[in-house]
Amino acid sequence: MEEKILAILKFSYDSLKDEKVKMCFLYCSLFPEDYEIGKEKLIGYWIHEGFLDENRNEDGAKNQGYDIIGSLVHSHLLMHGVLTLTVKMHDVIREMALWIASKSKETFCARPGAHLRHIPKDIKWELVRKMSLMSNQIAEISCCAKCPKLSTLLLQNNKLVKISGEFFRFMPALVILDLSRNFSLSGLPEEISNLGSLQYLNLSYTGLKSLPDGLKKLRRLIELNLEFTRELESVSGIATSVPNLQVLKLFCSRVCVDDILMKEIQLLEHLRILTATVEDVMILRSIQEVDRLARSIRSLCLSNMSAPVVVLNTIALGRLERFTIWNSKISEIKIECESNGTLQCPNSPGFKQLSAVHVVRLEGPRDLTWVMFAQSLKVLSVSGPSSLEEILNREKGMSIINAHPNIVVVPFEKLELLRASDLDELRSICWSPLDVPNLRQFYSQGCPKLPEANTECFRHVEREESA
Repeated sequence: MEEKILAILKFSYDSLKDEKVKMCFLYCSLFPEDYEIGKEKLIGYWIHEGFLDENRNEDGAKNQGYDIIGSLVHSHLLMHGVLTLTVKMHDVIREMALWIASKSKETFCARPGAHLRHIPKDIKWELVRKMSLMSNQIAEISCCAKCPKLSTLLLQNNKLVKISGEFFRFMPALVILDLSRNFSLSGLPEEISNLGSLQYLNLSYTGLKSLPDGLKKLRRLIELNLEFTRELESVSGIATSVPNLQVLKLFCSRVCVDDILMKEIQLLEHLRILTATVEDVMILRSIQEVDRLARSIRSLCLSNMSAPVVVLNTIALGRLERFTIWNSKISEIKIECESNGTLQCPNSPGFKQLSAVHVVRLEGPRDLTWVMFAQSLKVLSVSGPSSLEEILNREKGMSIINAHPNIVVVPFEKLELLRASDLDELRSICWSPLDVPNLRQFYSQGCPKLPEANTECFRHVEREESA
C-alpha cells in the first residue's frame, strides 16, 4: 500500500502551495475516519497552532482558513460533509496523511475511535507533537506524561471522570487542550496551572461545576469554551483570573449573563468573541445597547425567558451567527433595523452572518417569519411542544419583502437543513411552494396537521440524499 497507493496520492500533497497548507492538511488526520469536522472549529485549531497568518485580523485569518479548506477540497484531499459547515477526510487519504506525518519531524499520535479504555502505554511522550485520543472510552487518566514538544491534545468525546494532576505536570508547549463532550467530568486538577503555553481550552459539554483556581496562572489563555456546561455554577472573577481572554463561550450553559457578569465581561479588554445565554429580556436589551459587547456576540441563547416582546436589532447584533430560543414564552419576536432612530444599511439590513437558528419549546408566537431577515440561514430546527402554526406567514412575509425589497429574494435560498418535530399545530412551512436549491436534509416528525403537499419538495431532497 505504501509503494503503490500512498506514494501516488502523495503527489497531491506535494502540489500544495506551502508548508502551512500542508500542516493544515496533516492536522485533519487527527480526527477519526470519515469524521465530519466543523470548519469553524478546524480553523480555530489552525489559528492557535500558528498555521495561519498571525498578523491578520479575526476575519482575515478566518477567510484564509476557508481558502485553505477550499484548496484542500479542490485537490480532493478533503471532502464536503453532509452540510457545507463541515468537511471530512477519506480513510485512504487519512492513511496517507498519517504516513507522511510519520516521516516528518511533526510526530503524530492519532488513535481516535480506537475503542481505548486507557491511555496507551506505548506512546513516545518525549517525541509526540500532536496527539488525538478522541472518541474513545477512556474514563480515567492517572499517568505522568513528560511531553516537552506536545502542542495539541484532543481528548474530547471520551468518558472521562477524573484526570490526575500528574498528567499535566510536564506539558510546557501545550497550546490546544480539548476535553469537550466528557459529560461526567466534573472538575479539573489544580495542576492545570502548569500548562503555561495553553491558548485554547475547550470544556464544552462537560459536567464541570466550577473553574479551578489554577486557571489564574494560564496567562496566555485566549479562548475558553464553556458552552453547554449545565452544571457550571459561576464564572465570577473571570476578568481578573484570565485577563487576556479574547474568546469566551457561554452559549447554552447554566451561567447566564446578568448585570454583574455584564460588568465583568466588559473588563476583558481583549474580548473579541462572546457566546452567551440570557434569561432576562432587560439584560438582552442592555447587551444590545453596549456597542462593544453587542459586536462581540456570535452565538446567543434565550433560555427560560418570559416576555411579551423580544427585540433583536440587526445593527447591534450584526455579527450574530447562531441563535437559539429554549423553553421560553414569548408572544412576539420583533426585528429592528435602526440605530439611534436612523435606518442603517437600507439595502441589506438583516442578519448577514446568521447561519443557524434552533427553536425548542417556544410558546406564544404562531409563526417564525422573522427568520427571513437571516439571508444566510443554513440550518433551521424547530421542535415542540409549541404554539407555532406556520414557519413563514404570508402577510408578514410580504410586508418584510415590501419594506426591504433587497433583503429577501428567495426565502430559504441558502437553507441546507430543515427540521420540524413535535409541532402539533404546525400546518404550513410557507404560503407558497419553495425553491430550496441547497437543501440537503429535511426531517418532519410529529407534525400531524402539516399536509403532505406542503412538504413535497422537501421529501424529494430527503429521498435523494438517502439514495
